[in-house]
Amino acid sequence: MNIQGYSLKNRIGPEGKKRDMNARVPRSANGGRRLNTHISMFLIFDLLAIFLSGVAAKFFYIDLYLGNEDLLFKYIVLSAFLGIICSLFFEQLGLYKAELLPGPLIGFGKLWSSLALSFLVLLGILYVLKASDLFSRGWMLTWFTLSAGSLVLARWWTTRYLRRQIQAGNLKHTVAVFGTPAFTEAFRLEYDKNASLGGISDIYVTDPHGDGSDVDLRLQELRRAIQQGLYDTVIIALPITESETIEAAVKSLGSFSTELLLCSNLESYPCPISGSRSLGNLKMDVINIVPSSESGHIAKRCLDYVLAGAGLIALAPLLAIIAIAIKIDSPGPVFFRQRRYGQNNRIFRIFKFRTMTVAEDGPVVVQATRNDNRVTRIGRFLRSSSLDEIPQLINVLLGDMSIVGPRPHAIAHDEDFDARLDLFSRRRRVRPGITGWAQVNGYRGETNTLKCIQDRMQHDLYYIDNWSIWLDLEIVARTVLVLGKKAY
Repeated sequence: MNIQGYSLKNRIGPEGKKRDMNARVPRSANGGRRLNTHISMFLIFDLLAIFLSGVAAKFFYIDLYLGNEDLLFKYIVLSAFLGIICSLFFEQLGLYKAELLPGPLIGFGKLWSSLALSFLVLLGILYVLKASDLFSRGWMLTWFTLSAGSLVLARWWTTRYLRRQIQAGNLKHTVAVFGTPAFTEAFRLEYDKNASLGGISDIYVTDPHGDGSDVDLRLQELRRAIQQGLYDTVIIALPITESETIEAAVKSLGSFSTELLLCSNLESYPCPISGSRSLGNLKMDVINIVPSSESGHIAKRCLDYVLAGAGLIALAPLLAIIAIAIKIDSPGPVFFRQRRYGQNNRIFRIFKFRTMTVAEDGPVVVQATRNDNRVTRIGRFLRSSSLDEIPQLINVLLGDMSIVGPRPHAIAHDEDFDARLDLFSRRRRVRPGITGWAQVNGYRGETNTLKCIQDRMQHDLYYIDNWSIWLDLEIVARTVLVLGKKAY
């Protein structure tokens, strides 16, 4: 019996070729190994960035600026030592996790905080050894500055390289599936549609109508393949009624370090699942978890208050000039206030500089488009430069908004998006923001297609699920680079 090229009697690869189970598998044949090898590039480039920055700082500051001739050896030793310390902090903060490296984050907040802590540790060691006088403070500061920049550049380059390799199909996370024909085939189809690091490598099929003798044979083949390092993940795809086979598979495969997953239900869930929890013998699926920004709300609110307060004080003269220009340009109020959904569906009124001749806030709100004739002369400049958003700092101080978060839409638009996308309302679990992860990735301005709305939603949900204070700082920094883009 066969299912789409996968044999019930032999383990067959996706191309339909048998593999000799006794043959030695070359290391290059394992996609997971290749991925891990490429991941080691991050460690190597991080070490090189710190090491070369120390040597460069010695050349520029000690040799050229001070004009001193000092032995290079001690700077080489210290640079290498700091690289080792820093890599340990990177590892602790998860900067070398395989599932995160191909993602969109550079994580420079974690990079810089780890670098700063590493320098403090190094300075402490030099102080205890009474060797701090051997090194110039100016060289230390130059070294730190160069390292901070070179680490970001190294991460940016290696991340782009890894993404290109994944897109080209050169890097794959190797997966094997064990189970009945119906379950393994259904799982393969779903996996191929959603997996980001490649498809399933091999399928081990058992005969649900047989006497069970093939189960032991398939499991023995699978065990030998795992011992050879062929797979990163093994998935048991069996109906819950096959409890004896599931128990045998778990007992046979549970002693290996390879990731082992169980799929016992082919039905689609009526709601998104974010994991599971156990209560005695009961298993509960997690639909919503408390956003991490709520558990770290003190740090986030402190950042909001500091940036909003400092921004309003520093920009007060500019705000006054803009207000005067708006009054001279066209009749109407200086501020435009519109109802928006905030956290937990609470309605608030957002502050913006008025940039149009209309102030729509009803069941129908027409989005601004390119060359919109409703936009005033000063309004066109304010929108293109994003200066019309500055009054939202008031909303941040009032607690309605955050500096960083999903951008709020007019209520009419929000309710329309809710009706078209089931997950859209999940954005309202956190405070809306002046800027957000979607905006710095190019999703800002007019939302004239369903895909545009969906892409923006996915970025906002990613931000909610992966929030950290460092991600907020990264978004704030990257916002400067996208000001004026797609804003009309």
